[in-house]
Parts: sequence; structure tokens; C-alpha cells
Amino acid sequence: MCLANLIPSRSLLSRAHSNYLAQINIRMNERAEQTNDILGKLTVVGTIVLPMNIVTGMWGMNVLVPGQNVDSLTWFWSLAGGLLAFGLVCYFIAKRVYGIV
Repeated sequence: MCLANLIPSRSLLSRAHSNYLAQINIRMNERAEQTNDILGKLTVVGTIVLPMNIVTGMWGMNVLVPGQNVDSLTWFWSLAGGLLAFGLVCYFIAKRVYGIV
């Protein structure tokens, strides 16, 4: 009589264990998908910021650059506006075309 009572509980535990493993697998897949989404967004941000960093780095060097001998801030504001426009255009392209952001 003891063996007859143990057999249904074993199959019940076996099913519960497989259901538990399936649930863990689903949760791990969801976390992996979230991680991939975040890494995709970070890639977009890095792609937008890298050209800006190159341009600002070139103007930050100790070399002769265009507009250095002029006493107005026209060059500064045009570069700042150009970088801002570039960043906004890249953001809207990433948002509309690729649906990343």
C-alpha cells in the first residue's frame, strides 16, 4: 500500500519539476530580451555621441583651428548648433526608422 501511494506523488513531483524548469526558462528568456533591448539603446547612444566627441576633440586640441583668430563666438555657436542638430536628426532617425529609442 505504501508503494501505491508513492507512485502518483512521484509523477506529480516530476510534472511540477518540469513546469518549474519551463517557468525558469521563460523568465530567463524575458531577461535576455530586456538586456538586448537595453544594449541596443546604448549602441544607438554611442553611435550618436562618437562623431560629436571627435568634432569636439578636434576643436579642443592645441592646434590652429578655423575661427580661432575671430573675436566673436560665431564659430562656437555654429559648431554647438551643428552638433545639436546632428544629435536630434540621429535620434529621430533611430526612433522612426529603426524604432529603437
